Amino acid sequence: MFRRSKSRSESRHDVQTEARLRNHREQEEMRLEEAEAEKQLQQKAEKLAISEPKSSSGSRPHTQARSAFPFYPARAVVADEKVPWAVKWPDYSPTTFTAPHVLANDSTVKPGGWADPVDPTSVDWPCRASYEGPIAFDGHQQPLNPRGRTGMSQRGYLGKWGANHAADPIVTRFDPASGRLQATAVAAIVRSDNGVIALPGGMVDAGEIVSATVRREFAEEVLNLPSEARAARAQRSEVTRLLDQLFAGGGGGKVVYRGYVDDPRNTDNAWMETTAFHFHATGAAARLQLTAGGDAARAFWLPVSPSSKEYANMLADHRSWVDQAAATLHKGGGASQSASLASRPPPATSSQPAAQGLDARLKSLGQARGRQ
Repeated sequence: MFRRSKSRSESRHDVQTEARLRNHREQEEMRLEEAEAEKQLQQKAEKLAISEPKSSSGSRPHTQARSAFPFYPARAVVADEKVPWAVKWPDYSPTTFTAPHVLANDSTVKPGGWADPVDPTSVDWPCRASYEGPIAFDGHQQPLNPRGRTGMSQRGYLGKWGANHAADPIVTRFDPASGRLQATAVAAIVRSDNGVIALPGGMVDAGEIVSATVRREFAEEVLNLPSEARAARAQRSEVTRLLDQLFAGGGGGKVVYRGYVDDPRNTDNAWMETTAFHFHATGAAARLQLTAGGDAARAFWLPVSPSSKEYANMLADHRSWVDQAAATLHKGGGASQSASLASRPPPATSSQPAAQGLDARLKSLGQARGRQ
């Protein structure tokens, strides 16, 4: 049977019809994708359980977190009574700041980057831990500092939204010459960024256990060894042996503190938390010569004494932890730990030893380091 061929106008009409149908299908697919994205966003918001943080009544308002930091713009002024989130402050207008080098190290953009993405909703919050308890969020799904307002929002110099975990070694010694208990000293540094006297701690690397961080930071910041290969090899070998003796493979430290740190880098949405371990150096380890390295401008044995001006000027939180560690030595317990030393339990099961439970928890979280 003879079939009439389509005219040019009919063919053009068919092409236009097909184009309209294809366009309709594409629009429908986009609509479905947008609906699914909206659904996922709603589920994420519900999962975050946005709420007001619990009151920090009973603890002194943080002061360092409201102070000036050399590399930060000026903060909004926050009076003591306005620090708690529970105190309503409709006109609160914090300075917004995230350092350029933090943004440049977005781990979702830069291979090997150590910082969180710009959008806090993309963070896997169920896999994040804070020693202060459940993390609260504001209406923009940004985590809220558990100790209250700081006068600055966003992340400042800190890589992570929420808690940024660090580890601080408290390494004490008696006078190597006399062994006198009254001549207790602690390994300390002067920070190169703000000139503050502090413990030689640092951020926990991705996948690193906290006890390993303690040893690494001590070696980097107060045992900066010469680079000459031949001389360095022998010296490094001896120092490694002494570090093995001092840190006992990572299991010899006793937890003095774990929790929030009142740090000048803190913001409303990012803050420092740490675990402070006490190690007591004896023998050759107590005679180690300290040399600044890493982020330290100076490293030295600091006398633990109320008459020492340098000790009085030590970062307040750090001095408090050293006082607690020194108190155990004066009680005749050496570096032993009393039950009162740990300020709060780690986010681990009660069946786990404190240090081991903490190590396992942070290793599973893979906290990125983000050296500041």
